[in-house]
Amino acid sequence: MNLSSTMVEASPLTRFLRDRGVVGSFSAEEWSLMLAEARHAGMLARIARWILGSSMAGSVPPCHRDSLAAALVHSAAFRRDVQRELRSISSALVHVEAPILLLKGASYVALGLPAADGRIFSDIDLLVGDKQIRFVESELMLGGWITGEIAAYDDRYYRQWSHEIPPMTHTRRGTTIDLHHSLVMPTCRIAVNSSRMVNDAVPIAGSERFWRLRDEDILLHAAAHLLLNGEFDRGLRDLWDIDLLYRHFSSGSAEFAERLIARSAEVGLEAIVRQALYLAWRFFSTPADDRLLQREPTAFVRLVEKAVSSRHPDTRIRGQAMADWLLMVRELSLRLPPNLLLIHLVHKMWVGFQPVKRAQA
Repeated sequence: MNLSSTMVEASPLTRFLRDRGVVGSFSAEEWSLMLAEARHAGMLARIARWILGSSMAGSVPPCHRDSLAAALVHSAAFRRDVQRELRSISSALVHVEAPILLLKGASYVALGLPAADGRIFSDIDLLVGDKQIRFVESELMLGGWITGEIAAYDDRYYRQWSHEIPPMTHTRRGTTIDLHHSLVMPTCRIAVNSSRMVNDAVPIAGSERFWRLRDEDILLHAAAHLLLNGEFDRGLRDLWDIDLLYRHFSSGSAEFAERLIARSAEVGLEAIVRQALYLAWRFFSTPADDRLLQREPTAFVRLVEKAVSSRHPDTRIRGQAMADWLLMVRELSLRLPPNLLLIHLVHKMWVGFQPVKRAQA
């Protein structure tokens, strides 16, 4: 089963992601549109790495070679910056004896995973136990990271209900840390055994400070992050992460699919990983084990398919805005029980109706 013909025909990027060889027949206009789509999706550096590192490099129109090369240079510099930032964080947390987990993009970089190639991200995600989070926050503050100005309600939302505290930004470098105490919202209506995944984490080889999730848990967390959230501006990139993670881990272990099946059932993410891998198969032809693919797409999966598709104005598909809204509503209903959801919505409506304060002259 393929993506809808309308979606594929309209988007050169979608066609390329399913069949890399198609660029050989691209016109100059299709090249321009594909790279514009990739830039819009936060995937230009990864696309550049795939194209310039393969036989496809000869197909690139001369007018686009410099922009692809520049994307690679930027990506390499960004990766060095992340590694330098991780060293700074490690130094700031030298007095923390509990495990400090790296999540998402930071863990991909630290582990040298293919999903790190060309991946640009805005913050470094850390996770510590809820009993250590106050101490870790104070140590980061001593190291120069602070929480910016935030409304009292929003601060309470983070600290009482969320799985992370408010973002912390370094006063000099401007880098941001998201400090988590759980992999998912504790109030989430989908029961995910986050503590089991965290407790089974292992040290990162060669690192004095950082730990990481098990291979199958890295993929499960990526799937949960994609499908339990309601923001999809970088959804296609995150779905590509899942494709790359599955290909990498399964190529290194013939038993990976079996472990993933068993683990997803243990931690309550069986349906989530089947939905995520189904979507990855639809967009990237991910060679997932048949037992890990959802047989028939649900209405929810169809909505996500629309939401993660190209967001470029020239190729954005019909119904994407409605899908975004419905998925945002779903996210809120999953994150918060009815009583808290009502409080949250009433507060946001009240804030929305408040007059904007004008700066004093």
